[in-house]
Amino acid sequence: MTRQDKSQADAARPSMDEPASAGQALRERLKEITCLYEIRRGLGPELSVENVCQQIFEHLIPAMQFPEIATAMIELDGRRFTSENHGQGPAHELQSKISANNNPCGQLRVFYPEDIPFLVPEEQRLIDAVASDLERWFERKQIDEALRERLKEITCLYEIRHGMGLELSVDNVCQQIFEHLIPAMQFPEIATAMIELDGRRFTSENHGQCRTHELQSEIKANNKPCGRLCVFYPEDKPFLVPEEQRLIDAVASDLESWLDRKRLEQTLVSIAEEHQRSIGQELHDNLGQQIAAIGYQAKALEKKISASGSVDAATVAASIATQAQIAVMQCKQLAQGLLPFELETNGLMGALRAFASRISVTYKITCDFVCRDEVLIKDKNLALNLYRIAQEATNNAIRHGGARHVTISLVSDGGMLRLSIRDDGGGFAGLNTKYGAMPGMGIKIMQYRARQLGATLEFLSHPEGGMEVRLEMRMV
Repeated sequence: MTRQDKSQADAARPSMDEPASAGQALRERLKEITCLYEIRRGLGPELSVENVCQQIFEHLIPAMQFPEIATAMIELDGRRFTSENHGQGPAHELQSKISANNNPCGQLRVFYPEDIPFLVPEEQRLIDAVASDLERWFERKQIDEALRERLKEITCLYEIRHGMGLELSVDNVCQQIFEHLIPAMQFPEIATAMIELDGRRFTSENHGQCRTHELQSEIKANNKPCGRLCVFYPEDKPFLVPEEQRLIDAVASDLESWLDRKRLEQTLVSIAEEHQRSIGQELHDNLGQQIAAIGYQAKALEKKISASGSVDAATVAASIATQAQIAVMQCKQLAQGLLPFELETNGLMGALRAFASRISVTYKITCDFVCRDEVLIKDKNLALNLYRIAQEATNNAIRHGGARHVTISLVSDGGMLRLSIRDDGGGFAGLNTKYGAMPGMGIKIMQYRARQLGATLEFLSHPEGGMEVRLEMRMV
């Protein structure tokens, strides 16, 4: 064989380095596949951004050509995460941009601190693939977090609206708002809240720390500012604006609606009270006087007819006079019920005693007033509301419960005032004794009066029969 033939044969024979290169390429490809598999397998939605970044470093760096000297860094949404030993002076790097919803939000960078060449394009392709996986995970994470925040908002608004009963006081409603609003914030563990309303201030627990910044929403009544709802973060934490502002505005709007209903309820009761006064005054001053005049005239007519000898006509005139007297008495009773004059002259004790006596005569039942020790109520509004509650409860016991015996008791003991109306009737049909809720405007007005006094009002059924309406309040 000539030298030329030998050279051609050597050229045709595969190099000993080629299998080694192919094996190296396969190993690098296997490292890439393993890296991507492990990263994708572990990208759970429950993980935090920091956990995901550390997991990427854990699998990406061993897949590089020189893992013993490679380091990595991820910049994402304004935060920076680095692998171990990062910080040495990097000689050069490969990087891949990260976007979420087509908006740039960071980058993935891999460094070699020494002048070692990257396997370009192989390692660049791997870094791009990892960055793409991180993009998809981060987009899903943002969607999940947005859904969770939205669910928190919906739950917050539902619970607040569900619990905004008119039977609650302003203080109770504000505390209920704090109970559901603060957990719906982005950082509930450090958030506090405050409501200023009609010159009063209500605050959540732990309020009073140094406040860095706040969100607030104005509260109006009849289109006039009457307060505000504020949420504070004592540390330099960002609000989810406009999401959290929208939630605070919605809660403030719900509070406005509740206040409007509360004021409307108060207005309706005031109008009803004023109408009662007006009708009572009319019965006492006008209709009663006119009927009395008819009675006097009928009596005079009776005497004149008797003198003329017409017995039958005199009897009719006498009957008219008697009926007029009865009508006058009934007008007085109605007027006293609608316009309790005794409250002005004899106080609450005297008014309730007279009321019990009047009920006994009117309905032919036994109605007692019991008050062992003197109870002086100087507040006219308080006395009137207590009287109206006793009046309504007694009338309900007779009309709806068929009671034949009613006991009204008034007790003051240790700073507590208790008004009780107990009967032997059949109770109120449909009454929910746990919540004191039943149909009928009278009962609702009783509940409203109790709330205005800051008192508790209970409707109790007794095993031996009958009902008791019990009001308790602390005297100031």
